[in-house]
Amino acid sequence: MTAAGLAVRPRRVRSRHGPNTALVGVAGVASFIALWWVGSEQTAFIPPVTDVLAEIPAFLADTTIYRDILVSLMRVVGALVLAIVAGLAAAVVMARGRFWGRVVSRYVDLALGLPSTIAALLALFIFKRSEIGVFVVVALATFPFVAIALSQGLRAAGGHLTGMASVYGLGPWRTMRHVSVPHLVPYTLSAVRNEYAHAWRVVVLAEVFSVNSGIGRRFIQAYDRFLLMDVCLWLLTFIALLLGTEYLVLRPLERFVLRWRGGEA
Repeated sequence: MTAAGLAVRPRRVRSRHGPNTALVGVAGVASFIALWWVGSEQTAFIPPVTDVLAEIPAFLADTTIYRDILVSLMRVVGALVLAIVAGLAAAVVMARGRFWGRVVSRYVDLALGLPSTIAALLALFIFKRSEIGVFVVVALATFPFVAIALSQGLRAAGGHLTGMASVYGLGPWRTMRHVSVPHLVPYTLSAVRNEYAHAWRVVVLAEVFSVNSGIGRRFIQAYDRFLLMDVCLWLLTFIALLLGTEYLVLRPLERFVLRWRGGEA
């Protein structure tokens, strides 16, 4: 028997994005609809599911809603970019330790414990009804989680990766490009996925307090006028944006970027 005959076929690693994940998602949606149906049957103020579904075509035909959706989306994306940049800078300082690392770590802990509602009110007092306030609130709320995730990635790298790069004669720029950045990519993608939904919740809250545009403003308008049908429609829009971006953009992007990891991605 030859060596080729003795070769063992590599075992296929199962992806974690299998049928079980889809079944869990379907079960979650079904339970949400069931709870909604029970609530509408037991109370007089929750619109029935069928009535809300019947209003969706007219709701989507209103072109003014897309401006507020786009405004909120741009705020989320812009604030996340700010949080990633600030979080990376903080993570580098924290990973190095020493005095300034401990100082930055304390500021991260402080931001971690700041409630989003308090941050939104502070932004209203400081920036009045300015667009800057929304970006600051969302970036401040998501920044500490990004900083912690990236600092863990830097600590996981330790000194062995940079030591290997120096052995092969890589300069600082090539070390950053070919070693440090690829090592941090999974941690960055994980932080973005985890904080995307958090950023949406905070941006809606900030829009309620600070500005006169976006999904948050639509929510508070419908609430003030006791338009429960509109509240439900905007709630469904909010959920669709979160789940649609998660499963149609973020997860496929993560699998594409980390495809070199095979079944582990």
